[in-house]
Amino acid sequence: MIVKRRSIPLRILIDEALLRRLPLNHPKRAEILQDLLIRRAGLKGEQDLDYHINLLHETDFHIFQSIRLPYGKNFFQIDFLLLSPKFILLIEAKNMPGIIEFEPVLGQVIRTYNEKVETYEDPLLQVKRQREQLRRWLQDHHFPSIPIEFIAAYSNSATTLRNSTSDREVYERVCKAGKLVFKIEEYKQKYSHNFLTDKEFKKISKQILKSHIPEGSHLHLFNIGRSDILPGVSCPSCHHIPMKRVSANWLCTSCGATSKDAHHQAVADYFLLVSPTISTKQFKEFLFFPTRKMAADAIGKMGLKPIGGKRNRVYIRPESTI
Repeated sequence: MIVKRRSIPLRILIDEALLRRLPLNHPKRAEILQDLLIRRAGLKGEQDLDYHINLLHETDFHIFQSIRLPYGKNFFQIDFLLLSPKFILLIEAKNMPGIIEFEPVLGQVIRTYNEKVETYEDPLLQVKRQREQLRRWLQDHHFPSIPIEFIAAYSNSATTLRNSTSDREVYERVCKAGKLVFKIEEYKQKYSHNFLTDKEFKKISKQILKSHIPEGSHLHLFNIGRSDILPGVSCPSCHHIPMKRVSANWLCTSCGATSKDAHHQAVADYFLLVSPTISTKQFKEFLFFPTRKMAADAIGKMGLKPIGGKRNRVYIRPESTI
């Protein structure tokens, strides 16, 4: 069964908000767009593997999607962690079209795509590091030893895998998505007895879930100032900023589209790019509400969570914690 489900990564949400809120001529737009495309491709690779992993019997494993665990001063992230009393399986998801040629001796893969040749780190090295970090993490939490296996799975149907050096580990631990279930079945056949009691199994599962820490904001990497962020409500049709408040609707002065709730996205962008809290005054000014009362009414209808006293009250998203 799925114990921890994947959510849309914060990095993707911030990149998308930045592209909505930065001027079209901003020098960081190209860098942000490239980062977004890479992150979206990675997310899609994981999502494409979900179908195949969901073919497993729900009692076979506790499944953790995109888990991020602390180790020392750092963190390590695993695309898929499948936990059973018999073994643990780590799966590194890849979504790369083109010809992928493995060079394990050099620790790299060569991708040829659209007549362009690029070099990437061998995904088996990535998942091996994750295995070692997880092994130490389990030791530090005083859990019993259990075998940890690993696979790199390519989900893109336009991927051609080549193992020109006939490396045995590549044959055994790299596969296309369609073969993933059969590879997992091989490990189920390999390990016939339990290394964990039922109590230990449940305890490890709970500790992994409890220890997960989502990735924080990467906004500082782009060195973008508050003045770079465009205020106002964005038109859901043409993306023009700002829309104008007319009666109980938002009107786009560029394309003429109207919306009742376009300000919801603007508030979400504010939380992502400006501050995790917003006051009524800030709400009014950022969204260009004509009056404070109209802003207060909108806050009430959105169900934002108030914190603080009457004089210094601010609002956060209902699911947020301070």
